[in-house]
Amino acid sequence: MFKPIAAFTILLACLPLAAQQDKFAGTWEARFKDKVICTMRIKAGDPITGETSACSISVDANGDLQEPDHDAAPDSPSPMLNIQIHGDTLTFEDKEDDDVIKFEMKLTADGQAALTILNAPMQVKPIPFTRK
Repeated sequence: MFKPIAAFTILLACLPLAAQQDKFAGTWEARFKDKVICTMRIKAGDPITGETSACSISVDANGDLQEPDHDAAPDSPSPMLNIQIHGDTLTFEDKEDDDVIKFEMKLTADGQAALTILNAPMQVKPIPFTRK
């Protein structure tokens, strides 16, 4: 027999996960000089899912963002793999051919985040993202 108290307990157990996912759910954009250089779409659910698209991130020797190559064709959406949330940090991976790129997205303010490429072959400073 299903008891209301059991249903309430199950609901309470799900709230922290849903609240964590809601902090990240939505469309996030990185911009350089008012031009979108990368878009991430994150959907809350069981499991949380996401994708990146139109990412054209270029950095200089110091790891600072620079003007992306205008000849670069927009890519098709790429699924975010192995998404995990730990407090205000979301980690995920992207597979490019045989390479696995690891990312960490930290919330910095309401609707603001910084994306770090954890295993970049060169220095890349955190990339600011804003939720649309």
